[in-house]
Amino acid sequence: MLKHRAISIITYFAICLCIFLLIQKPLFLFYNWAQGTAAMSASDWAAVYYNGFAIDLASAGYLTALPLLLIWASLLLPRFPVLTCLKVYNLVIAICLALITTADAALYEFWEFKLDATVFMYIGDPKNAFASVSAGYVLLRLLAVIGLAALYYWLLMLPRRSWRQTGMPPKWYWSSLAMLALGGLTFCAIRGTRIWPNTPSRVFYSRNAYLNHAALNPMFNLIYTSTKQDKFDKEFNFFTEEERARDYEGLFPTSGATADTLIHNQRPNVLLIVMEGFGSLFIKSLGGMDSVAPYMSRLVDESIAFTNCYCSSFRTDRGIVSVISGYLGQPTTSIMRYTHKVNTLPGLPKTLKTAGYDTQILYASDITFFGMSEYFFATGHDKLISQDDFPARQRSTKWGVPDHEAAAWLYDDIQQRHKAGGRPWYTTFLTISSHTPFDVPYHRLEDEKLNSFAYTDEAIGQFIDRLRQSPAWDNLLVVITADHGFNHRPVASPDFPFIPFLLTGGAANEPRRIDTFCSQTDIAATILGQMGLPHDDFPFSRDITADTYRYPFAFNTFNNGFNLRDSTGYTVYDNVAGKATYGADERREHIGKVILQTLYGDLSAR
Repeated sequence: MLKHRAISIITYFAICLCIFLLIQKPLFLFYNWAQGTAAMSASDWAAVYYNGFAIDLASAGYLTALPLLLIWASLLLPRFPVLTCLKVYNLVIAICLALITTADAALYEFWEFKLDATVFMYIGDPKNAFASVSAGYVLLRLLAVIGLAALYYWLLMLPRRSWRQTGMPPKWYWSSLAMLALGGLTFCAIRGTRIWPNTPSRVFYSRNAYLNHAALNPMFNLIYTSTKQDKFDKEFNFFTEEERARDYEGLFPTSGATADTLIHNQRPNVLLIVMEGFGSLFIKSLGGMDSVAPYMSRLVDESIAFTNCYCSSFRTDRGIVSVISGYLGQPTTSIMRYTHKVNTLPGLPKTLKTAGYDTQILYASDITFFGMSEYFFATGHDKLISQDDFPARQRSTKWGVPDHEAAAWLYDDIQQRHKAGGRPWYTTFLTISSHTPFDVPYHRLEDEKLNSFAYTDEAIGQFIDRLRQSPAWDNLLVVITADHGFNHRPVASPDFPFIPFLLTGGAANEPRRIDTFCSQTDIAATILGQMGLPHDDFPFSRDITADTYRYPFAFNTFNNGFNLRDSTGYTVYDNVAGKATYGADERREHIGKVILQTLYGDLSAR
């Protein structure tokens, strides 16, 4: 009986390993054929399997650990219901593995990183998490989960004949010795045979991020990243506190005298337009595509255009915080999910309120998604306008009210405010239509993604043209930017973070181009600096026009990595791999690490 039980444990481990090697990994590769698999050679396939094998072994070890203990208990306790326990365990594991396999393959197209603890941020709000996909898409993935779960359960139950109690149990010391030996081998598989334990970085062997991601086991990455959550002061401790403080000095000046005046009225009405995913790659006058965004391309020439502005992160929840609070995007979490920390953040509308402004935000979708409503209130928006404030007939897309309808509402609101007079006002307007599933009431380009950006371009462009012809224009400062770039290019590429940053309106000075390197986080301090208002409570926002802005650079984060661009070049650094994957440079890498350590220290203290 001991021999059969030992063989069943080895068989179980082998089955788990085969699930990862023969089902999970091929499904990921074939599902993401257009994302990178199509360009893989035979040697790339071999390298993916070879470099990921140690982590696949570790993952199989994790799954085998509890069955080993249960079988050991059944050898010591003849009446122990081992078969029932393993049936329940295998059912749970089969469902979890099916969910992980399906989610990892399906989400990669949108996230461009492996499944990790980020997914838990969205589980609490499934309605909004699936708002951008069709019912058919959800149904197909659900059927895939059910089918995989059934297959996994059948495979995991193959050794069940050996789990039944037959014959006399062996002496406790023989069974314990055998189980300890198997337990030791399982522990070695989990930890690895090297001096340091297994981590996701072990599979990172290539400069091609997709190959590294294909090699990485999603279950292991999910477990590993889940254990690293909320311990911000323990992450990214590259230097001693003295070294960090010394080298951080001067990187983010929060005060200084304005050396370049961009507006001629220090108390204009302010409209901040944040365009969903609208990277500069769509704007011809910023070096982008020719035919997607003619209105924005024209606006660049008609505005004060910051032509070297880069977003702070790769997700909307972090990009919004970067624009409104001037707070750097985090590569492993999102501050928006922590209510107690959000309440400590500065906010552009919060500061303007102290100067006598009325404040509001227009987000014509579900404003409760991901805790955004809490963030908007915390940062000083007195009034929140969402899809619920529009007639049901106007909520015609998956995300809510299409951009041209929302812009029409905003135009009328601005005209009413102008006629009423009174206090100056500030409005944040977040567009929604250039987002998956790209269902827009517009058909100009064949590519549905590009067509959705063309639609938003026309909706916002025509909105600006109407405003320009109205009397409200004269005392209006319009700030136009994006929450992040678009993954038409990889999020870790040098071009992804490039976004527009424009100042226009009757309160803005003559059109010009400012080529200074800057970040999305600098928008808040720059606007406040132009208005003569303090911004020293924005720790990562710099007034680009101030005399203290002496080291122009842009810092951007992606999933557990960062980009840093300055006049000397551009570096992409992957924290998991522990090295630069593009533009290796000791100085830029050092500055990026100093900023990241400072960011997480600040995040921990909030």
